[in-house]
Order: sequence, then structure tokens, then C-alpha cells
Amino acid sequence: MLNKLFKNHYFLATLQFLTLFVFILLIYGAIGITTNDKDFAIILRNTNLANLIVWSYWWPFIIVTAVLFGRFWCSICPMELITSFFGKIGMRKKPGKLLKSGWFITLFYALILIIGIHTFAIHRIPQLMAVYMIILLAVAIIAGIIWEKRAFCTYICPVGHLLGLYSLLSFKQLRVKSTDVCKNCKTKDCVSKVNHYKFTGRSCTSELYPPDIRDNRECILCGQCHKSCTKDNIEISQRKIAADLFTGVKLSTAEIGFFMLVSGFIVYEILSEWQFSKDILLALPHWLNSTLGISGNLAGTVKAIILFIIVPLIAYTGLAMLKKYAGKESLRNAFAQLVTALLPVAGSLHLLKALLKTTSRIPYWHYVFGDPQGIKTATMLQEKSVLLDKSFLVLLTPFINILAILLPLGGLLLSFIILRKQKFASTTSQVISFAAVIIYATLFLITIVAWRLV
Repeated sequence: MLNKLFKNHYFLATLQFLTLFVFILLIYGAIGITTNDKDFAIILRNTNLANLIVWSYWWPFIIVTAVLFGRFWCSICPMELITSFFGKIGMRKKPGKLLKSGWFITLFYALILIIGIHTFAIHRIPQLMAVYMIILLAVAIIAGIIWEKRAFCTYICPVGHLLGLYSLLSFKQLRVKSTDVCKNCKTKDCVSKVNHYKFTGRSCTSELYPPDIRDNRECILCGQCHKSCTKDNIEISQRKIAADLFTGVKLSTAEIGFFMLVSGFIVYEILSEWQFSKDILLALPHWLNSTLGISGNLAGTVKAIILFIIVPLIAYTGLAMLKKYAGKESLRNAFAQLVTALLPVAGSLHLLKALLKTTSRIPYWHYVFGDPQGIKTATMLQEKSVLLDKSFLVLLTPFINILAILLPLGGLLLSFIILRKQKFASTTSQVISFAAVIIYATLFLITIVAWRLV
């Protein structure tokens, strides 16, 4: 059924038009809704309908689908529709080496995470979220106008590496049925330049040749090769979970840098839920801000730079150097091995955070349709003239607590299996990777037990 839908010439395009329409509606629903009160903003992020949908459901949905199924979000993402259209009428310049390096994706995500979220709180203030969404749309349009094919999706999209790395964990894949069929194909419609700018049935504009695809990172599952292949030789199929991580996948430096950033973010997201671990985690940023007299939005910037860049950089570099000198591993391999080892744990925790976010926001749905702007509801909640009905959450709590333990344990087990099958330069190098995984997972498990069960 899935492959039949992907072969349909209008199914995915229709969904993209629908998500574009919703994207525009969400911008409209957030414009003009703002506040300078930080405490009020914490409530407003959940009472404004547009903000609630984007950060508590749309974004978690992207994470869940990526970890479990691969890059299926890209199949219906409106940015692919936009950048492909403008690529058709644009200047069609070839991307340079810098753009192809993948660092634009890493830096774009870092900018959103550090400046957008932890400096200006675009996830809490609806109008700033709308501005971010407009910027994202504008970048997709500009990229389409300047560069050929869909450069935005391939080289710029801020979540490109996130979806690519998490798709390595999924149990779905797009591959050819038979490489022999591809070898004997004379027209090569899936990569033919003649088909690059068709509305539907385009050749791959992600610079991929289907029989050469070895892992899930770069294929965005746009479904165009399904429709362009005249031999019906392409399919989305099921596979063993995290199959790519057992094949010695080679990561770029931009992907390694991206994962270091995300792993630091996940540590912050989980450890800040328990007051004791939160105090320890924020001790250095608070001390530095206090010493330098930094306050306001800039204090959030300093905190984010320390927790998401400096601390992970020191930790990963220290472990990689240990693997290099004590474990006789090349430095590049050392970094890559750490990423592939920690990826299942990080993915499981990101999955857990997505689950916690969506379920914890359920009580707000009682108010959002009667007050979609959310200002009146936020005011009443702040003044405590109304209270949230959390009875359903109470029923869910035992099940969520079980998942909160099982998910990181599952990630830890998968990491161990991957480490046992990976090739290392020495036993010492392997032991260091095992130690890194145990330390990383233990941080989360201790915090989750103390936060959810004690």
C-alpha cells in the first residue's frame, strides 16, 4: 500500500499542498501574539493554538517518524514543494564545495537552537515563531532561485542532519529491488537531466542514484524515483532496526559536529527536569553569567553555547583523543565511532522527550479552540482563575513512567549490540566507546528515576 501511494503521481503532492496551507495558517495564527513577560510566555506557548501545534505536536511528530520510520516527514514537507518550484524557474547555479560540505545545515540548526530558542524564545512567543517560519520559507525560496534542483533540502534544511542520522535507526528503507535491472536500464529516468524539473516523476535531485544508496541519510523519500522508474524497481521495504549502523556507515565532519550539538541539547532537556541535576548542569553557565554581569536574553545565549557547544566539544574531543592514543584509533574514526555508539541512546531519549511533550500538553486542548490566540486563557491560568484538568494525565502517568525507563534501556541495549559488531583498531578503543555509552545513558537513567519514580 505504501509503495502504491508513493507511485501515485498526485498523492504526495496533494499532501505537500495541504501541509503548505497548514504552514501558512500557523503563521497567521501566531502573528501579533507576543509578550515581554517570561512567566506569561511559558503559559502562552501552550494556550496559543498555532504555537501548541508547532512545538508540541508537529515537531515531536517529525522526531518520532524519523526515529521509527526514516525521513518520511520530508515526503510531505512543504519546503520541498516550494524549493523545487523555484528551482524550476530559478538561475540553477551549481552548489559549491562549501554548500555541499553539510556545514550549512549544522550552522543553521545551531543558530536556531542557540539564538532562536535559547536567546529569543521563539518556542514560547508565537509572533517570534511566526517570524522564524517566514524566514524558513524565505530561505527555501531563495535557495530555489539561486541553486539548481532542491538545494535547500539537500544542503541547507536545518533539520537535514537530524532526520538523516535518526533515519539510520529506523526499520524502513528505500532501495532498488534488483541492481541488475538498473544496470540494464538504458534510459536511467531516475537520474536523467531531462526529468530534473518535472512537477511529478522527477529524476533524483538529491544527487543520488538509487542502486548506489547504502544508508538512509540522504534520501528524503520524496517519492519521485518511484514515479520516474519505468521498470518498477524501487520500493520502500522493512528491515532490521538500525541496520545502517552495522555496516560501518561513514559520517561527515558536519554530521559529527551536528550530533555533538544535539547530544548536548538532549542532556539539557532531560537533566533539567530534575532539580538536583538541573542545578549541577546550570552551575557553570550561571557562574559565568554572574561573574561577567550578563543578564536578559544574552544570558540564554551564553548558557546555550556552553551546554550545546563547549561542553560536548570538550567531552567528545577528550574521548576521541583517548581512543586515538590509548586505543590506537584514527581521530576521525574515533569521533565517528562515538557518534554511532551514542546515536541509539540519543534517539531513544529524543523519542521520550517528544512523547512527554505531546502528552503533557493534552489539558490545554480544552481551551485552544475557544481562544485560539491564547491570551485570555493564559491570563486566566496565570491568575489561577481557571485550572487545568490533569485527570487524564494522571491515568497516563504509569504507562509513561514505564516507557521513560524502557526507551533509554532499549537505546542502551542497541548501542551495546552495535559496539560488539563494530570494527575497532584495538580492544582499548572498544572499551572506551562502551564506557562513553554507559556514562551517557546512566546520566539519563538516574535523572529519569529520580524525576519520574522517586
